[in-house]
Amino acid sequence: MAAPVVRSVTADQTVLLPGQSTTVRVDAFHPDSRLLTLTGRVSDPTGVTWDSPVRVDLSVPLTIQLAGASPGVTVTPSGTDPGRFTVTVLAGRGTVTLTATARDGAGRTGTGTTTLTVPLLVGMSAYKGARTQRAVADYPGIRYMRDFGTDGPDADALPELPALNAGKFADAPSAVMHVSWKDDVEQLAGWLDGVNRPIYLTWYHEPMGDVTPATYRATASRVTQILAAHRNRRWVLGHGPIVTRYWLDEGRGNPTDWGYPGMTHYGVDCYSRDTAAYWPASRMFGVAFDKVRAAYPGIRLLVPEYGLSRIAADTTGAGRARTLREHVTWLRQQNDVDAIAYWNNWAEFELGDPPLEATAWRDLQVGPA
Repeated sequence: MAAPVVRSVTADQTVLLPGQSTTVRVDAFHPDSRLLTLTGRVSDPTGVTWDSPVRVDLSVPLTIQLAGASPGVTVTPSGTDPGRFTVTVLAGRGTVTLTATARDGAGRTGTGTTTLTVPLLVGMSAYKGARTQRAVADYPGIRYMRDFGTDGPDADALPELPALNAGKFADAPSAVMHVSWKDDVEQLAGWLDGVNRPIYLTWYHEPMGDVTPATYRATASRVTQILAAHRNRRWVLGHGPIVTRYWLDEGRGNPTDWGYPGMTHYGVDCYSRDTAAYWPASRMFGVAFDKVRAAYPGIRLLVPEYGLSRIAADTTGAGRARTLREHVTWLRQQNDVDAIAYWNNWAEFELGDPPLEATAWRDLQVGPA
């Protein structure tokens, strides 16, 4: 006997944001299946007879399975259609390969594959409250946003983890939130109990000058330990330190100062206040990224904050709009970069009137330029 054949594996939606789902359909058959049509004379109980074709289905039963080996992929079979599945991807940027297997009763199999893509997340951040609400209204495609937490009524001035049902979590429900806090790292375990959407985590962003490297590494390593033991760890797409481009580049900082066991990502806040010329992506991101890559081969990268001052000669904003597109296009070509958020807050960086820059960023959030 022949083996089953998978004709096609198709997804309704092939580009998914973290946490989104799509329907995948598997079309499979067995070459030994037959549908016979017999012509003959039949009669009913009253003796009336007529000629009629009779179909005999001799199909070989198949069991169809769909699986994805990538982390964060959930496959749920349909309860009514053996060739239909719901696939949810709870993972950061990358390609997800799904393999369909059709198996007959004798154990013979046929396979087919399809791929889904999680793209670079392009988003925007601003201060909490009215500034964030305005950003969400003006840039409805925000896919990634920073939330720095808020200091509570305690003895220190360090921000705690933010509320999960208010603030930015309520104002930007479709964004993957990158959460930072600087207070007690042990808050994380209880806070994770309420998490039900994809997030990134950073304990104490930009620690340079505030925390000693040894203290940072020892404390931040608790993030790894807490996540490993928590039932909601699946919602955390990654975690790791955040430093500045300036500190890594001009400041000649050592990225290993802040690396800790189990971290999955390294964030670099990238700004340019140069009003004489727009920097190429190789300077804006490349120098700092390469230092991190050399220190931690295989680490995933993030640009949690990004800002670009308009140069004096660019009176219309056309040059800054073009540079924004060039920068994000370059980041999309870097397979190890997961997300970037524009810091649309301070006057020197804000994208506003004239509208060319705002339109450019609004388009970049949706997809490639």
